[in-house]
Amino acid sequence: MMLTTYQSLLTVHVVFGFLGLIAFWFPIFSKKGRTLHKRAGRVFLWSGYIVAGSAIAVATLTVISPFGTHPEELPADPAHLADAATDLRMFSVFLAYLGVITLASVHHGVRAMRTRRDVSALRTPFHTALNGVAIMSSAVVLLFGILTGEIPLIALSPLGILVGLPNLRYARRPKASKMAHWYEHMGAMIGGGIAFHTAFAVFGIQRFIQYSSEGFVGVLPWILPGVVGSVATSVWQKHYRRKFGEARPKGAAAPATP
Repeated sequence: MMLTTYQSLLTVHVVFGFLGLIAFWFPIFSKKGRTLHKRAGRVFLWSGYIVAGSAIAVATLTVISPFGTHPEELPADPAHLADAATDLRMFSVFLAYLGVITLASVHHGVRAMRTRRDVSALRTPFHTALNGVAIMSSAVVLLFGILTGEIPLIALSPLGILVGLPNLRYARRPKASKMAHWYEHMGAMIGGGIAFHTAFAVFGIQRFIQYSSEGFVGVLPWILPGVVGSVATSVWQKHYRRKFGEARPKGAAAPATP
């Protein structure tokens, strides 16, 4: 029963994961505010909700019963049982972590645009709890990384804080500028895209391309989407600040809201 449930949830996760990957790029390159942008954005949003929910669900099942969900990973030598279970749980924790970050990012990004006239409307119990969980998840992933010695988990553990804390801060402070909601929307949706692409790079791409998980090549899928996405966010925000006439003078202090 558990295996069937796991496989069904995983199928849903994979299908909407691919759908979200594709849908992410349409709002990026389409005319902002037009029909294609909005429709593709809604597909990406709901893909994010479903992918996040299914990721948390399959991860929870694996943490509860590693070999009940992955019987093919059961080692022949009982001496390797604990290590195999730890590896499965480690990847499950990371998958759930990405799910939380994805959900926090896409929900915040859409709500920031919808509440642009009244930022206080963003302070719902769900928004607060979700971003609080994202922050706490950072500590869980860091602890798991330390216990397992997995450097990628340790390196990526701050992501929950970097997503959750600014989201909560934005909802509780006056808008730093007239178009602050635009930058917030853009940054959050790209953040959701980073989570989608990181999950695909770590978990999905090996279905098509076999590569070594050792050394720099093994670490690259964990960090490359975040690096590219962060640079893109910075470049695009600077572009739109100039477009909206809100570019900060050189040497001026940064606004309170990221």
